[in-house]
Amino acid sequence: MENTAKIELSRPVRIKDLKKRKTHFDIEATPEECRALAERFGLPGIARISAAASVERLAKDKAVRIEGTISAGLTYLSVVSLEPFEAELNAPFSEVLTGDLSEAGLPEVDLPPDDENMGVIEDGGFDLGEVVSQNLALLLEEHPRAPEEDEAPDGVVWSDGDAEEEKENPFSILADMRDRLRKGD
Repeated sequence: MENTAKIELSRPVRIKDLKKRKTHFDIEATPEECRALAERFGLPGIARISAAASVERLAKDKAVRIEGTISAGLTYLSVVSLEPFEAELNAPFSEVLTGDLSEAGLPEVDLPPDDENMGVIEDGGFDLGEVVSQNLALLLEEHPRAPEEDEAPDGVVWSDGDAEEEKENPFSILADMRDRLRKGD
């Protein structure tokens, strides 16, 4: 397993310690771990993080599937007002971790076609806390806005598509020149 000294929310799990089918885990971050993760993610604060996860052994202990739910009390900084605001996050996550599956005779692991994350089992184990941390990072709002800021003032539209539509085609100047030359201007 990787060195847990740098991991803010470390919960090491050894494959050999898991039950034959599914093993259930409840993770609750300490205030110190919440502060460290808030710093890692660039958030003003994280009040709490908890996760309920089940780990299922696959492919003769060469892979595991982790499914669960992350719950967190977050403090975001609004991209509109630059003011901090509180938000709740409750979301499912799923990840498959694999070891060396190249050994002969092992069956292939069927993975569902959804966009599960893939991680690696190292030295016979993995860090479930780091799996939760990484999935929490994927669930964070990219451009957080306070709930009252959803309605834009003065008819401004908050849409990522608008920014792309406004970009001028760099070849439009050449097209204009071509059109003027054809008309004889």
